[in-house]
Amino acid sequence: MSLLRHLESKHCPLFFLIVYSIPMIFLGLSDSVLQVDEGADTFITTTILKFGFPMHSDGTNSSMLFADIYDGLFVYRPWVAYYTQALSLSFLGQTTFAARLPFALIGVLSIIFFYRFSLKFTGRQNIAFLAAFLLASSIPSLIYFRTARYVGIPILLTVLLLNFYIDIYKNKKWNLFPLTIVSIIFFHTMYVEFVGMITGVLIHFFIHLKETLPENRKRAAWAATITGVFCIPWLIFISPVFSHVSKYWSSNSVLVDHSWLGFPKRLIGFLFQLNNYIFPFILLPLLLLKRLRLANKQISLLLLCSLTMLITALPHVMPLQQYLVSSFPLLFLLLAILLTSIFPNPLLSSLLATLLVTSNLIHVAPLLPLKALVKDHPEWFEKSPYLNNVYDSLIREVKIKSIYFDYLYEISHDYRGPLDAVVEFFKTHGKPGDSYYIDSEFESLAFYTGMKMIPNSELSPQHAPDWIVLRGHDRLFLKTEDLSSKARNVKKVLQSNAYTLIELDAPAIWVNNTYDIQIHEFRSPSSKDKVLVYQRANYPLNR
Repeated sequence: MSLLRHLESKHCPLFFLIVYSIPMIFLGLSDSVLQVDEGADTFITTTILKFGFPMHSDGTNSSMLFADIYDGLFVYRPWVAYYTQALSLSFLGQTTFAARLPFALIGVLSIIFFYRFSLKFTGRQNIAFLAAFLLASSIPSLIYFRTARYVGIPILLTVLLLNFYIDIYKNKKWNLFPLTIVSIIFFHTMYVEFVGMITGVLIHFFIHLKETLPENRKRAAWAATITGVFCIPWLIFISPVFSHVSKYWSSNSVLVDHSWLGFPKRLIGFLFQLNNYIFPFILLPLLLLKRLRLANKQISLLLLCSLTMLITALPHVMPLQQYLVSSFPLLFLLLAILLTSIFPNPLLSSLLATLLVTSNLIHVAPLLPLKALVKDHPEWFEKSPYLNNVYDSLIREVKIKSIYFDYLYEISHDYRGPLDAVVEFFKTHGKPGDSYYIDSEFESLAFYTGMKMIPNSELSPQHAPDWIVLRGHDRLFLKTEDLSSKARNVKKVLQSNAYTLIELDAPAIWVNNTYDIQIHEFRSPSSKDKVLVYQRANYPLNR
């Protein structure tokens, strides 16, 4: 009986985390169709099943041509996530569940290994449980785990990398291969984020160099060399992509700033998001007040890697939270250490953690006076699109709310967005080979239907598709004559050819949903404007 009680005590926290995290990640996983970037990335994955390598085109449709510099070979992003997803699709078929399954499994594994790493890192079960619980309850993290993209994988890779790194200080022969293998996989998943993480690790290593055995220093050098051999050639190979992509984003977004001012702008954006959703910075001074030694090997590793992750994220064209995802487990572990130091009583620290999980009160409280100050002065922010975006973010994000309960609602209820309705319609009324134009998320529609997409640049009265789907900016010709070039193209085609209008009972919203937490929809959206489907004349509706 004593052994049984020992096992229960030892493994109960991990058992709870597994039971808790599985429904949080898997419930309603396939309720909504693949959307925006999910569809684009999964489309690339399907080309692996067809050709063996990721390509921009499957022979019928093409995606992300702005990064096509190697005769159709897709090198815009590393390939680990695509081959991982391809394995799932090859066994389970081309379904929504199969597309998201490997990333959801990685999410559960991330929580398990994070608990084990935190226990190994601190030697305290209460801290390990608290840190893993914070990760398992983090809505941005959970959304990433439920997304059919690479965005959640770095959480697991960060945990594994640090787990194998800290073994170097155990004053015994260190095995370099686990760290080396994880490093290579990490690089070929998100190479910029890997650079940020490994830079922090290397700085930490050299600071504490004298504390390692001489033979382990040699093994660390070998680990770095082997990793470089498998990673640096890829950077050389894809280097032409960088300027190409940079020019594309500069010409397609007014929010992208490539001047030196872009760096502090993005820094503010990143810090704002981290504070609001991951780590409330108002608690940071307590590290000093509680006399936690910043020179401590453990604390310094967490802080260094978080800082280098932030610095290496700054060159990205947009301050998207996904570029900081590797720092999430580090900040949650730091937060757990901080909470247990403030409140040694496990009940009190758990209550504070629950407050942090279920509300954003502590996160946004310091920003509420700032919001009150600027709310009545929108004119201060009218000088540029960037300042307008800052104002909108402050008004939208700085308010007391609970995205935790919003998330529980989302996973327990069916989500129906505009793309869900469009896919459902064409599964019944369209057929493979039909041509279509849709003003957003065309890869998702191609994934589900096998139809042929006609890009806006190829639209003309002489090149009219069988179907036209409008739900975003391209439908503005219905209300105004002040049109974008894309809207003008659509208008010309509709005026020059006979089409029948079909109105779907779905909101006319440009994207179905997004994993960007700032604009993520937790409930089915609504709009008085509905999705418009134009069917070319003489096209039999049910064939």
